[in-house]
Amino acid sequence: MLETFITYYFKKPIPCTAVFISLLPLILILVKKAYLDSAFKILLIYLTFKLIIDLLMIRSASIHQNNIIYFNLSIPIYYALLSSMFYEKLDNKIYKKGIAISTVALVVFTIWDIFHSNSRITDFHNHRAVLFSKTIEGVLIIILVLLYFYELIKSLKIPDLLVFPFFWICSGLLLYYSSFIFIAPLLHYTATWNSVIDLGITRVIPYIFEIICALLFSIGIYQFSAENYARQ
Repeated sequence: MLETFITYYFKKPIPCTAVFISLLPLILILVKKAYLDSAFKILLIYLTFKLIIDLLMIRSASIHQNNIIYFNLSIPIYYALLSSMFYEKLDNKIYKKGIAISTVALVVFTIWDIFHSNSRITDFHNHRAVLFSKTIEGVLIIILVLLYFYELIKSLKIPDLLVFPFFWICSGLLLYYSSFIFIAPLLHYTATWNSVIDLGITRVIPYIFEIICALLFSIGIYQFSAENYARQ
Protein backbone atom coordinates (compact mmCIF):
# COMPACT_ATOMS: atom_id res chain seq x y z
CA MET A 1 0.00 0.00 0.00
CA LEU A 2 2.87 2.38 0.84
CA GLU A 3 4.31 1.81 -2.64
CA THR A 4 0.92 2.72 -4.12
CA PHE A 5 0.84 5.99 -2.18
CA ILE A 6 4.40 6.87 -3.23
CA THR A 7 3.64 6.17 -6.90
CA TYR A 8 0.50 8.27 -6.78
CA TYR A 9 2.37 11.08 -5.00
CA PHE A 10 4.77 11.49 -7.91
CA LYS A 11 1.81 11.54 -10.32
CA LYS A 12 -0.10 14.17 -8.29
CA PRO A 13 2.47 15.98 -6.11
CA ILE A 14 0.47 19.13 -5.28
CA PRO A 15 -2.81 17.40 -4.24
CA CYS A 16 -0.84 14.82 -2.22
CA THR A 17 1.23 17.52 -0.52
CA ALA A 18 -2.02 19.24 0.47
CA VAL A 19 -3.05 15.99 2.17
CA PHE A 20 0.13 15.14 4.04
CA ILE A 21 0.92 18.69 5.17
CA SER A 22 -2.13 18.51 7.44
CA LEU A 23 0.05 16.32 9.66
CA LEU A 24 2.03 19.43 10.62
CA PRO A 25 -0.76 21.34 12.44
CA LEU A 26 -2.14 18.06 13.78
CA ILE A 27 1.19 17.17 15.42
CA LEU A 28 1.68 20.74 16.66
CA ILE A 29 -1.67 20.66 18.46
CA LEU A 30 -0.46 17.63 20.40
CA VAL A 31 3.05 18.99 21.06
CA LYS A 32 1.88 22.46 22.13
CA LYS A 33 -1.09 20.99 24.08
CA ALA A 34 -3.40 23.33 22.19
CA TYR A 35 -6.17 20.77 22.70
CA LEU A 36 -6.60 22.33 26.17
CA ASP A 37 -8.63 24.96 24.35
CA SER A 38 -12.00 23.52 23.30
CA ALA A 39 -11.85 25.15 19.85
CA PHE A 40 -8.42 23.68 19.16
CA LYS A 41 -9.61 20.29 20.39
CA ILE A 42 -12.34 20.45 17.74
CA LEU A 43 -9.69 21.52 15.21
CA LEU A 44 -7.70 18.40 16.16
CA ILE A 45 -10.76 16.24 15.47
CA TYR A 46 -11.34 18.07 12.17
CA LEU A 47 -7.76 17.58 11.01
CA THR A 48 -7.90 13.89 11.97
CA PHE A 49 -11.13 13.32 10.03
CA LYS A 50 -9.78 15.31 7.09
CA LEU A 51 -6.58 13.27 6.97
CA ILE A 52 -8.51 9.99 7.07
CA ILE A 53 -10.93 11.06 4.32
CA ASP A 54 -8.11 12.44 2.17
CA LEU A 55 -6.13 9.22 2.51
CA LEU A 56 -9.20 7.22 1.54
CA MET A 57 -9.59 9.43 -1.52
CA ILE A 58 -5.94 8.93 -2.51
CA ARG A 59 -6.22 5.18 -2.00
CA SER A 60 -9.38 4.98 -4.12
CA ALA A 61 -7.86 7.09 -6.89
CA SER A 62 -4.63 5.06 -6.89
CA ILE A 63 -6.56 1.82 -7.46
CA HIS A 64 -8.80 3.47 -10.08
CA GLN A 65 -11.95 3.69 -7.99
CA ASN A 66 -14.26 6.69 -7.92
CA ASN A 67 -13.49 8.75 -4.80
CA ILE A 68 -15.99 11.59 -5.29
CA ILE A 69 -18.40 9.98 -2.82
CA TYR A 70 -15.91 10.79 -0.03
CA PHE A 71 -15.76 14.40 -1.20
CA ASN A 72 -19.55 14.71 -1.06
CA LEU A 73 -19.97 13.05 2.33
CA SER A 74 -17.18 15.13 3.87
CA ILE A 75 -18.99 18.44 3.29
CA PRO A 76 -21.45 18.33 6.24
CA ILE A 77 -18.82 16.67 8.47
CA TYR A 78 -16.26 19.41 7.82
CA TYR A 79 -18.81 22.19 8.29
CA ALA A 80 -20.19 20.68 11.50
CA LEU A 81 -16.69 20.53 13.01
CA LEU A 82 -15.47 23.91 11.79
CA SER A 83 -18.68 25.68 12.77
CA SER A 84 -18.39 24.09 16.23
CA MET A 85 -15.07 25.91 16.67
CA PHE A 86 -16.80 29.23 16.07
CA TYR A 87 -19.66 28.17 18.32
CA GLU A 88 -17.06 27.92 21.11
CA LYS A 89 -15.41 31.23 20.24
CA LEU A 90 -18.41 33.47 19.53
CA ASP A 91 -20.23 35.14 22.42
CA ASN A 92 -23.37 36.33 20.65
CA LYS A 93 -26.24 33.92 21.34
CA ILE A 94 -27.94 34.77 18.04
CA TYR A 95 -24.78 33.76 16.16
CA LYS A 96 -24.61 30.51 18.13
CA LYS A 97 -28.23 29.71 17.30
CA GLY A 98 -27.54 30.49 13.64
CA ILE A 99 -24.60 28.04 13.65
CA ALA A 100 -26.78 25.23 15.03
CA ILE A 101 -29.54 25.89 12.48
CA SER A 102 -27.11 26.20 9.55
CA THR A 103 -25.40 22.91 10.46
CA VAL A 104 -28.66 20.96 10.43
CA ALA A 105 -29.77 22.75 7.27
CA LEU A 106 -26.52 21.97 5.43
CA VAL A 107 -26.70 18.27 6.36
CA VAL A 108 -30.24 18.04 4.96
CA PHE A 109 -29.36 20.10 1.88
CA THR A 110 -26.24 18.05 1.13
CA ILE A 111 -28.24 14.83 1.24
CA TRP A 112 -30.70 16.34 -1.24
CA ASP A 113 -27.83 17.68 -3.38
CA ILE A 114 -26.17 14.24 -3.56
CA PHE A 115 -29.40 12.65 -4.82
CA HIS A 116 -30.09 15.63 -7.11
CA SER A 117 -26.61 15.43 -8.65
CA ASN A 118 -26.73 11.65 -9.06
CA SER A 119 -29.92 10.35 -10.60
CA ARG A 120 -28.59 6.79 -10.21
CA ILE A 121 -27.42 6.99 -6.62
CA THR A 122 -26.23 3.37 -6.49
CA ASP A 123 -23.92 3.85 -9.49
CA PHE A 124 -20.82 4.70 -7.46
CA HIS A 125 -18.50 4.35 -10.44
CA ASN A 126 -20.13 7.37 -12.13
CA HIS A 127 -20.81 9.29 -8.93
CA ARG A 128 -20.57 13.06 -9.47
CA ALA A 129 -19.63 15.93 -7.17
CA VAL A 130 -22.51 17.88 -5.66
CA LEU A 131 -23.57 21.01 -7.48
CA PHE A 132 -24.28 23.49 -4.66
CA SER A 133 -23.29 22.16 -1.22
CA LYS A 134 -19.53 22.82 -1.30
CA THR A 135 -20.09 26.40 -2.40
CA ILE A 136 -22.65 26.93 0.36
CA GLU A 137 -20.26 25.42 2.89
CA GLY A 138 -17.58 27.89 1.78
CA VAL A 139 -19.93 30.89 2.00
CA LEU A 140 -21.07 29.86 5.49
CA ILE A 141 -17.49 29.43 6.75
CA ILE A 142 -16.50 32.83 5.34
CA ILE A 143 -19.51 34.42 7.07
CA LEU A 144 -18.51 32.80 10.38
CA VAL A 145 -14.92 34.04 10.04
CA LEU A 146 -16.12 37.58 9.31
CA LEU A 147 -18.57 37.49 12.22
CA TYR A 148 -15.78 36.35 14.51
CA PHE A 149 -13.45 39.11 13.29
CA TYR A 150 -16.24 41.66 13.77
CA GLU A 151 -16.92 40.47 17.31
CA LEU A 152 -13.20 40.36 18.11
CA ILE A 153 -12.50 43.88 16.82
CA LYS A 154 -15.62 45.26 18.50
CA SER A 155 -14.62 43.82 21.89
CA LEU A 156 -11.03 45.14 21.70
CA LYS A 157 -9.88 42.14 23.77
CA ILE A 158 -6.81 41.33 21.68
CA PRO A 159 -4.06 43.99 21.55
CA ASP A 160 -2.04 42.19 18.84
CA LEU A 161 -3.84 39.85 16.44
CA LEU A 162 -0.58 38.52 15.00
CA VAL A 163 0.25 36.69 18.24
CA PHE A 164 -3.31 35.45 18.74
CA PRO A 165 -3.44 31.74 17.70
CA PHE A 166 -7.06 31.62 16.51
CA PHE A 167 -6.50 34.63 14.22
CA TRP A 168 -4.21 32.46 12.08
CA ILE A 169 -6.78 29.65 12.02
CA CYS A 170 -9.41 32.08 10.74
CA SER A 171 -7.00 33.54 8.18
CA GLY A 172 -6.26 30.07 6.81
CA LEU A 173 -9.93 29.20 6.51
CA LEU A 174 -10.73 32.54 4.88
CA LEU A 175 -8.04 32.11 2.22
CA TYR A 176 -8.89 28.50 1.46
CA TYR A 177 -12.65 28.84 1.18
CA SER A 178 -12.41 32.15 -0.70
CA SER A 179 -10.37 30.35 -3.36
CA PHE A 180 -12.65 27.32 -3.47
CA ILE A 181 -16.19 28.71 -3.61
CA PHE A 182 -15.84 29.78 -7.26
CA ILE A 183 -14.30 26.50 -8.37
CA ALA A 184 -16.56 24.12 -6.42
CA PRO A 185 -19.59 24.38 -8.78
CA LEU A 186 -17.39 23.48 -11.76
CA LEU A 187 -16.42 20.15 -10.19
CA HIS A 188 -19.91 18.79 -10.83
CA TYR A 189 -19.32 19.15 -14.56
CA THR A 190 -15.56 18.59 -14.83
CA ALA A 191 -14.64 16.04 -12.14
CA THR A 192 -16.24 12.90 -13.52
CA TRP A 193 -14.52 9.54 -13.22
CA ASN A 194 -14.63 8.60 -16.90
CA SER A 195 -13.72 12.01 -18.31
CA VAL A 196 -11.91 14.76 -16.42
CA ILE A 197 -11.71 18.09 -18.21
CA ASP A 198 -8.28 19.70 -17.92
CA LEU A 199 -8.69 23.07 -16.20
CA GLY A 200 -4.96 23.76 -16.09
CA ILE A 201 -3.71 25.77 -13.10
CA THR A 202 -7.31 26.36 -11.99
CA ARG A 203 -7.53 22.72 -11.01
CA VAL A 204 -4.69 22.94 -8.49
CA ILE A 205 -5.47 26.38 -7.03
CA PRO A 206 -7.59 24.94 -4.17
CA TYR A 207 -4.76 22.54 -3.29
CA ILE A 208 -2.23 25.38 -3.23
CA PHE A 209 -4.44 27.39 -0.89
CA GLU A 210 -5.06 24.26 1.18
CA ILE A 211 -1.30 24.01 1.70
CA ILE A 212 -1.14 27.70 2.67
CA CYS A 213 -4.10 27.14 5.01
CA ALA A 214 -2.28 24.29 6.79
CA LEU A 215 0.82 26.48 7.15
CA LEU A 216 -1.24 29.31 8.65
CA PHE A 217 -2.85 26.82 11.02
CA SER A 218 0.64 25.75 12.06
CA ILE A 219 1.77 29.34 12.70
CA GLY A 220 -1.21 29.92 14.95
CA ILE A 221 -0.87 26.64 16.84
CA TYR A 222 2.86 27.21 17.33
CA GLN A 223 2.05 30.44 19.20
CA PHE A 224 -0.29 28.65 21.58
CA SER A 225 1.05 28.51 25.13
CA ALA A 226 -0.38 25.95 27.53
CA GLU A 227 1.03 27.92 30.48
CA ASN A 228 -0.62 31.18 29.40
CA TYR A 229 -3.86 29.34 28.73
CA ALA A 230 -3.81 27.85 32.25
CA ARG A 231 -3.38 31.31 33.79
CA GLN A 232 -6.39 32.70 31.92
